[in-house]
Amino acid sequence: MRIAMGSTMTGVMGTAAIATATAAKSRDTERAPLLTAVTQCRAVADPAVRLACFDRSVAALDTAETNKAVVVIDQQQVRETRRSLFGVSLPDTGVFGSGKDLPQIETTLASASVDDFGRWSFVLADKARWTQTDDSIIARRPRANDKVIIKRAALGSFRLSVGGQPGVKAKRQN
Repeated sequence: MRIAMGSTMTGVMGTAAIATATAAKSRDTERAPLLTAVTQCRAVADPAVRLACFDRSVAALDTAETNKAVVVIDQQQVRETRRSLFGVSLPDTGVFGSGKDLPQIETTLASASVDDFGRWSFVLADKARWTQTDDSIIARRPRANDKVIIKRAALGSFRLSVGGQPGVKAKRQN
């Protein structure tokens, strides 16, 4: 029984090693080549050669980042970018997550104006411009610094509520 378990464990460990190697290989193919070059330097055994590898690959990565060929951002920057792009139709590249990751935003109103048809245009604190797309009535005139909540609605639409009033359908303009 012990021999069988040992060979089973060896088989499981061998399978896990293959799965890990496959995952690492597919992850490396998804990475930028300059980042892959940096990470591959860790495998170099000779310390002097490894240091030279790191120096060379880090310099290339730094140059590419300086020239905007490679962009490095952290999770906080991703959240801020996703928030600033709320309501903008972009292709789903997977870089900033899906739209479902951010179901609503809360901000303040910078200004609001109404057109001849009674539809409102809103400029938010971050300079995003939203326009009302339905015929719902906003009872109280929106004022600067009113709280604005914009939520995702059905079929890619949005509901904008200003100053605690019922929401209206809205579309981002910029």
